[in-house]
Amino acid sequence: MVKLLDRVKQAVSGTASSTNLGAAAEGFRTFNTAGAATNDVCRYAIEDDNGAFEIGTIKITGSATGTRTVELSSNSNNALTLTGNAVIFATLSAADFAGNTAPIWLTTPATDAYLSTDGSAVTLTGQAIDDSGYPVVYSWDGYSGTSIYSESSLPPQLASAPTITGGTASLIGSSSSSNAGSFNFRLIASDGINSAATTTLLTLEFPFVITGSQSQLTDSLRMVGQGNPRDLYINPNGTKVFAIGDNNDRLLQFSLSTPFDLTTGTDDNVYFDSTTKETGPRAAKFSNDGLTLFIAGHSSDKVHQYSLSSAFDLTSTPTFVYSLTPTASNNPEGMCFNKDGSRFFLLQAGNDTVYQYNLSTPFDLSTAVYSNLSFYTGSQTTNPTAIVFNNNGSKMFVSTTNRVYQYSTLVASPWSLSGLSYDSVSLVVQGYNVGLVIKPDQSILYTMDLISDRVYQYG
Repeated sequence: MVKLLDRVKQAVSGTASSTNLGAAAEGFRTFNTAGAATNDVCRYAIEDDNGAFEIGTIKITGSATGTRTVELSSNSNNALTLTGNAVIFATLSAADFAGNTAPIWLTTPATDAYLSTDGSAVTLTGQAIDDSGYPVVYSWDGYSGTSIYSESSLPPQLASAPTITGGTASLIGSSSSSNAGSFNFRLIASDGINSAATTTLLTLEFPFVITGSQSQLTDSLRMVGQGNPRDLYINPNGTKVFAIGDNNDRLLQFSLSTPFDLTTGTDDNVYFDSTTKETGPRAAKFSNDGLTLFIAGHSSDKVHQYSLSSAFDLTSTPTFVYSLTPTASNNPEGMCFNKDGSRFFLLQAGNDTVYQYNLSTPFDLSTAVYSNLSFYTGSQTTNPTAIVFNNNGSKMFVSTTNRVYQYSTLVASPWSLSGLSYDSVSLVVQGYNVGLVIKPDQSILYTMDLISDRVYQYG
């Protein structure tokens, strides 16, 4: 690659094989003072009388001498016979970009990241190089659906335009919950001709926490036919509600014609009977895709895994797959998974303790390994009934009778019992609570009352 120089223009004379570099034009530099050393090859252009021109490369042989290789000229692409008025200057030509490829990323930012809501910056870092040696400059843009974002048109999830230093972008999230959502952020590396981009899905969330200002909302749903309900599950898009009970050992299915609107609930008149494996069911959950069902209970002291052919649909009769025998088989009462199904948490009522398992295959209990982490809830409540985390794993909630208790995970260890601590905060709820679900947008907490068979909501 030719050496790039700035602001070079000087007198020139001699032949191609023996070129003499003269004085710099006013306001310009010579090849030598601009940094060209012996044996450096620089791109040049020469202008002479009557519109004569010459373009090529010059190999520097001394502080004021060189040899020229002509690529294009007004003299049938041969070297010019220079007059006393000829000048030579450093430049670039189309040949310098022939075959030029885009910068190559050596390291790329994470593919997913979460923006902070407290005004602190989140950084995304990547490093790119250009094979041709051109300097790499970084910039950004973004998109969501058909919306395109730039410095002049920011996504709602950002409080201000990103700042980019080298390959590091610094982004500050909005503090308004009305701006919650996601967009695709592109970090772009350019050599001035071609560019390469990496994409990070940035999400702004306002995880559910007990604030003391939440109250019971007016709407509720009675799970008719589910005597003695023990757990509650609502699918991610809010169109299906499930409740399991130990009065008839059945998992019932209801539909919501308006997502997450309990007033639109109707009984699907379909259920799954758990008695083949469990006659004292206490908890029921699904995988994110709705194709795997989990049921835990007291009679077997196990967690049973089933497969479904249709997502969140009990008419596609669940097929037994596997049973997990917990490390401490002591009346499994509640359970939940982390966001991607790589961790499983089991609440044991017999000893008021939560146990953590790691799954090498998401939502596959046959790959579960106890992580040697547990947490005793008895300091706040005995006989706990349900467990759930908020959507970023920063808070764990445990329910009992008419109260929900809040615990904090370590900042560096979300979705983990390591370092878990009680926040000295709780929420009083209706009746004898036996189920916990947090709406995906984190605005509402759903609970189920054992006495009235009703699902209540708090926000």
